[in-house]
Amino acid sequence: MIQSVKQFLKRNQTISYYNSLLKGFFQQRLAARTLAQYHQRAEDLHLPEYDEAELRTALAERLRERGLIPQGKYRGDLHIFFAYALENWERVLAPALGCFGQVTEFEWTSLGFDHHAADWLSVRDDMNRQMLAAFHQANSESPVDAVFGYLSGYTMDPNILAKMGRTGAVIFNFSLDDKLHFPGKVVGGRYTNAASLANVVDLNLTNAPQSIIKYMVHGGLAAFWPEAASPAVHKPYDCDFEFDVSFIGKCYGWRPRFIRRLTKMGIPVECFGTGWPNGPLSDDQMVKLYSRSRINLGFAGVAHSRRLMCLKGRDFEVPASGGLYLTQDNPELSLVYDIGREIVTYTDERNCVEQIHRLLADPQRAQRIRLAGQRRALAQHTWQHRFEQIFTLAGLLRQKVMKPENTRALKGRTEIQRVSFHF
Repeated sequence: MIQSVKQFLKRNQTISYYNSLLKGFFQQRLAARTLAQYHQRAEDLHLPEYDEAELRTALAERLRERGLIPQGKYRGDLHIFFAYALENWERVLAPALGCFGQVTEFEWTSLGFDHHAADWLSVRDDMNRQMLAAFHQANSESPVDAVFGYLSGYTMDPNILAKMGRTGAVIFNFSLDDKLHFPGKVVGGRYTNAASLANVVDLNLTNAPQSIIKYMVHGGLAAFWPEAASPAVHKPYDCDFEFDVSFIGKCYGWRPRFIRRLTKMGIPVECFGTGWPNGPLSDDQMVKLYSRSRINLGFAGVAHSRRLMCLKGRDFEVPASGGLYLTQDNPELSLVYDIGREIVTYTDERNCVEQIHRLLADPQRAQRIRLAGQRRALAQHTWQHRFEQIFTLAGLLRQKVMKPENTRALKGRTEIQRVSFHF
């Protein structure tokens, strides 16, 4: 009976919209209140704000406190232990890490562990023990330089990470969900979010600049580290335009109403993903759609909120694929793009329609934006760029220096070839 009522409410567009609006309001208020509390706590603790140079110094000091002074290796010589669960897009990370050396993967779903299962807490410690054993085995064969994890307190025991760090490995962990529900509920004795790991991780990585202070309050260092693209996957296709405007993503919250309002104003949007009539796309189909669409629409809202926004993977995947990207006016986008020249943003439905009309009416401008966005994404926003940034920051990589034999091999090559080596 209860389930039937829920399904009815979800199918009713008006009720569903206002329910989402209410949820979004409370989520936004919760996020603002939580952030204010973290800032107050940081002020009470006299925590500093670091620029990049100061962060480098602080990280080096943190490593020295446990007797670790990385000497820096040539790119290709690192040994990286990568701990994660493969659910979808994460498959692009291991190949990007592989550019820096040997990668030992511990992907726990392939071993039969499912952190979404009802019995997860009863098997979590076993998974963690197997992870530590796999780490020690890899470290005995070749010393591990870095541990890179996509981990949370719900999946990882911080003591296990600490044991890995005591072998001399630098510990990195990233989170893409820390604007809302951070530090999260306490389940199984730990916060469900990455807050539980903050003080044993050498460098916490977040796609939200305002969340850096949260990790510091929990005893860690943190850096702004947004999502990125994988050029091997996210690439343009030589095909004709099929749609004026398309969108890929789940159908929930305020998105359906937004799309319906665009349609009423004369802008039909072809939508793909869970909950839309077209259904979801495969990864290949998704990337091809970027080239089949004159305009690729995006949303920046977190959960049900329109005002609470964060960077998304598609912010980098669409431009890298040569697609024209029109997305919600998230202020954080200006940290990674030249707005209006490399991507385009909108403020509301009416402004979105105006932007679409301008772009469709000026194909030459639209093409300039596509090309500029792709150049920026490939020059600065690939996963290889992201990994090079943090490995260099930690002193694990020699900065933009190649092995002597590679330097000799480059003699006589063109300037374009030399530049293409560096990310």
